[in-house]
Amino acid sequence: MITYSDVILLLTDLQDNGIDVKEYLNKVISTNQIDIDTLKFINDNRELDLTRFYEKIRKSYNNKKSNLYINIMKEIEDTTTVVTTLNSYALQIVLFSKDVNNLSQFYKFSRLEDVYKCLYHYSKTFDLVPCLQLLKLIKVDIKTLETTYRKNYNK
Repeated sequence: MITYSDVILLLTDLQDNGIDVKEYLNKVISTNQIDIDTLKFINDNRELDLTRFYEKIRKSYNNKKSNLYINIMKEIEDTTTVVTTLNSYALQIVLFSKDVNNLSQFYKFSRLEDVYKCLYHYSKTFDLVPCLQLLKLIKVDIKTLETTYRKNYNK
């Protein structure tokens, strides 16, 4: 989950590195919203670890190595599959984290804490609703970031 504050910090970091961000910074500040163009601009100038992670799980699915991506995208509802999908997602985050630039940012953006909270809640109550809601949010995150790297999407 990339918040408004995160986008401001990412843009400011790009600006500190000599990239002209005035147009995007003004847009975000004036609208108080994050738009796809701004995320794409950020990702084009500093690829987000989360983007690389989502691309990796999509490629693993395309290469018939993993069903994680498709299980998230098709909004499964089978209890066992939901729980194993969230567990698999958390495991893949941790495994991928050895290659990230900013670990705390990657964990935050990938919603790792939320995954663990949902799984813990499920283990105590057997209430699957928060898990299903979280999978839907992760799906939206993936779809949003896929548009930011569309140029590399078919590789």
